[in-house]
Amino acid sequence: MVNRLLVRYGSAMPIRILHVDDEPAHLEITRIYLKKEAKDDFVIVSVLSAKKALKKLEYDDFDVIVSDYKMPAMNGIEFLDAVKRNGKSANIPFIIFTGVGGPDVAEKALNMGAEGYVTKRGCPATQCSLLAQVIREQTQRDEKDGFERTEVVRYSPDTPSLA
Repeated sequence: MVNRLLVRYGSAMPIRILHVDDEPAHLEITRIYLKKEAKDDFVIVSVLSAKKALKKLEYDDFDVIVSDYKMPAMNGIEFLDAVKRNGKSANIPFIIFTGVGGPDVAEKALNMGAEGYVTKRGCPATQCSLLAQVIREQTQRDEKDGFERTEVVRYSPDTPSLA
């Protein structure tokens, strides 16, 4: 797979990811595996709540948002809705990455504008590899097709959840 690298002013720009999860351990595990998968192609900014993520989106630019579903105060679907209603962030690809939920949550997220749904069920290395693939697919699609996106769902209900 070809990695997405923008060239501006003679330097390569990695994919900027806003990762939202209320569990610090999940943020760290995902960061470690995504870095292994992508090397220097990803810059990951991690936050512990959707409210903090909305603040970050006010003054920082990201190529993709990866969010957990089950979080206190504002869950991943509510966060998705807030992101898609905001003119500045509405076109940023949004991927739900969760250990809870299921087909109903995936369908709702995709119907509300999420570009992907990946479960945390199974081996973390495998799931983060799938997540990296979806991130690359969505950011490449943005460049190539001018923000035209297709839905990507990675759901396997038979595997045990890590979350």
